[in-house]
Amino acid sequence: MQFVKTSSDSEVRVVTLSRGKANAFNLAMIEELIESVCDAAEENAVRALVFASAQPGFFSAGFDVEEVFAYDRDAMQHFFSRFMEFFQRVLRMPKPVVGALAGHAYAGGAFLAMAVDIRIMAEGEFGFALNEINFGAILHPMLRRALINIVGAHAATRMILTGESISPSRALQIGLADEVVPMHLVLNAALQHAHQLAQKPAGAFAFSKRALQRDLEFPENEEPLEEFVAQWFSPECEQRRQALTASVKTRPQARV
Repeated sequence: MQFVKTSSDSEVRVVTLSRGKANAFNLAMIEELIESVCDAAEENAVRALVFASAQPGFFSAGFDVEEVFAYDRDAMQHFFSRFMEFFQRVLRMPKPVVGALAGHAYAGGAFLAMAVDIRIMAEGEFGFALNEINFGAILHPMLRRALINIVGAHAATRMILTGESISPSRALQIGLADEVVPMHLVLNAALQHAHQLAQKPAGAFAFSKRALQRDLEFPENEEPLEEFVAQWFSPECEQRRQALTASVKTRPQARV
């Protein structure tokens, strides 16, 4: 694989995001991530999964501005449908999933972090943001539901409507982070949680995870993407996206 590296720590599979531009997602990377998650789900020897990053200071900056923002309507619908398939595969993974967030997690990177069971964040000047509203995009219902279930309606409402960036310390306060540790300890802490959860009876863990998602009113079936795509290609969103794309030349880590 070109953008995703996998390794094993005993019964824990580590999937490491490893793409330039601060792990910005494009279609090829999403396809590799789907393959990695499917492999981990099917292999009996894998008892837990950890998502990590090879890029210092970034978990993921979100979607690749230069590439993804250039997709036409059909290409964008395909890309986002594959991204949401990836999100749901992580969310519904019957095995424990832990996120080692050793840096910024914006938009698409934040979405991935919301799908895992436990989030370990790094201390420091890092941000976690769903900033779609700032450039006129909207969130898929599954993403809104995930955030509400993690931080509650009040905090989720503020994060979605303001697009503000949440610090690791604030994330810990509102339940977005399960633990905040020094940067060099993030992966080790994530692995420790993964190994602990891997010892739970697999059948009971899988059932409990599915049942909790039903209790939390996650949709059983994939929801349509029409509202997201329509807003993405609305005049207000197109104008803001074009401006953001132009700014990439001077701000190569533009976040979406």
